[in-house]
Amino acid sequence: MTPTDNSTSLAGDFPAAGRDQWVRLAARALVRDLSPDDDPERVVNRLRSTTYDGIVIEPLYTADAATTAGDETAVDPTGLPGFSPFVRGRTAGGGRAHGWDVRQIVDGGAVGPEARAELERGSTSLWLDVRSVDRIDADTLAAVLDGVYLDLTSVTLAAGPRFAVAAESMIDLWARQGIAGSDARGGFGADPFGSFASSGGVLNIDADLDAVAELAARLVESHPHVRIVTVDATRFHEAGASDGQELGLGLAVAVATLRSLEAAGGDLEAAFGQIELRFAATADQFSTIAKFRAARRLWSRVADVVGVGNAAARTPIHAVTSAAMMTLYDPWVNLLRGTIACFGAGVGGADAITVLPFDIVADPAGSELGRRIARNTQSILSKESNLARVVDPSGGSWYVESLTEQLAEAAWARFRQIEARGGLVAAVESGFVADQIEVVWQQRRANIVTRKDPLTGVSEFPDVLEPAPPSSVERSLSIDEHSPQAGSPYALGRHRYASPFEDLRQRVDRVAAGVRGRPTVFLANIAAPSVHTARATFAKNLFEIAGLLTVSGPGSTDPAELADQFAASGAAVACICSSDRIYADLAVDVAVALRGREDGDAVIYVAGRPKDIFDQLVAAGVDGFITAGADVEQILSDLLHRLDVP
Repeated sequence: MTPTDNSTSLAGDFPAAGRDQWVRLAARALVRDLSPDDDPERVVNRLRSTTYDGIVIEPLYTADAATTAGDETAVDPTGLPGFSPFVRGRTAGGGRAHGWDVRQIVDGGAVGPEARAELERGSTSLWLDVRSVDRIDADTLAAVLDGVYLDLTSVTLAAGPRFAVAAESMIDLWARQGIAGSDARGGFGADPFGSFASSGGVLNIDADLDAVAELAARLVESHPHVRIVTVDATRFHEAGASDGQELGLGLAVAVATLRSLEAAGGDLEAAFGQIELRFAATADQFSTIAKFRAARRLWSRVADVVGVGNAAARTPIHAVTSAAMMTLYDPWVNLLRGTIACFGAGVGGADAITVLPFDIVADPAGSELGRRIARNTQSILSKESNLARVVDPSGGSWYVESLTEQLAEAAWARFRQIEARGGLVAAVESGFVADQIEVVWQQRRANIVTRKDPLTGVSEFPDVLEPAPPSSVERSLSIDEHSPQAGSPYALGRHRYASPFEDLRQRVDRVAAGVRGRPTVFLANIAAPSVHTARATFAKNLFEIAGLLTVSGPGSTDPAELADQFAASGAAVACICSSDRIYADLAVDVAVALRGREDGDAVIYVAGRPKDIFDQLVAAGVDGFITAGADVEQILSDLLHRLDVP
């Protein structure tokens, strides 16, 4: 550049940075003594992870990841907003000028103007749960919807197996209030095939399918904005399914529903407008974004296959923040989980979002504070942050585009497996659906109990002095509570990820509330804090998962002094904490000293597993070793058994 050249060159003055350069720098950050001859790819491989669908998550994505076979001239498979395959949105303008539909739950048995209050305070539609109501009729609905302008408000019902009765009651209420069918909005929440899957194949749904077909035929012209069916795939998510399984099974239920409506003489293109899809949004931000983008791609593919093309754009998608990820303990962390899940669903283009109250595990209806924060979370993201004003804000991200495509492929493969077995009904009856979900759940559960999948506030950084919350009340909007799930080995269960640890914690809390008090673990720290702190912190975190109180010793290299500290603590359990180098010299002597207490009933652990002196430690009376990657649930269960904690 000459002195007289007034142009500005920024990045152009630097050599282009390629992937190889990034790999080398990343490897050096991980391994400081990396030599020029070492393979940095081997080091960077430590940054890769694999989802429950077998999708490898790379540490870096480039343009090659978003093109077909590395061909940069390939057409972008995501298309444009409002056009098939609708990955970037159902409409060209996003269809959300005023934000997505904030659909919050209202208890149909609640006393007072709860429904109206939800709308006055930020909700834009209602999800009315009438499953626990003894009698469902127009009067019941009128009472709970008192003060709600039904010509301006969308109401989606959750009535379980009584959906037909609830639907007729809602139709009657619209008629009573003089609301034209063209102005009525909402849904009846029917999901016969989903209920069949939940029951493990024992539920007779013939009458329900007839009711769905009759409602669809009767209302297709008169009530064009009313959805008869909600394909609720969150039931599969709560049973432990992967994202790909949830999408694939949801697709299988939706296709079975389409076939049923067509067999009853219904119009397929119209049927797409009478169905809503529902999926779970989780605290895995990018997976949630990709899930909702992939859902539209998959549904568009179904529309193409059955020959109705753009009819897929008529089907809205409802996101519900995951009930499986919610925790009973440290429920305030649920606020963050719900916010991330809502963000992911909003960015992914969900048409309606429900954020569960942060305290819903202890109270199925959520407290007033919980419901308020759930509403306001959506208001902040949608309106204050203007998130809903941007069409497909993640579009163009090489990571998101790649993950969307791979997740859609994984889900389509799951769907084809079900079709190859004769469709959803046959796959459920044979146990294929339940068995496939169970495989993933066991993988997920293993990662939870070994803390590879951490749960903040429960398996990581628990607050042992947190007041014991009320016992959890397991209830879900995705499961038909009155369906006969018993009697089938293939009935789908429900899981919350934190349950294995929370069950242990509740056992200890019950003991802590009695005369025995809270059981205590003494951390027998050897040498200076700079030596023992890492393992002492690890041990403290692990034992407090079960609500055990830990007392950290000041540190000493004298076994007798450590034994005296242990005795003075009043604890029944001791855990030796230090470095492997110190263990080699002192751990066995310390174990002998701790075991030599007068009562002789102490339980002794070692933080770590020093293999060179392992046998000697066992001979000295060590009962167990706690290490990273160990089954924490099993370790703590064994310890509570030793301590006679019922």
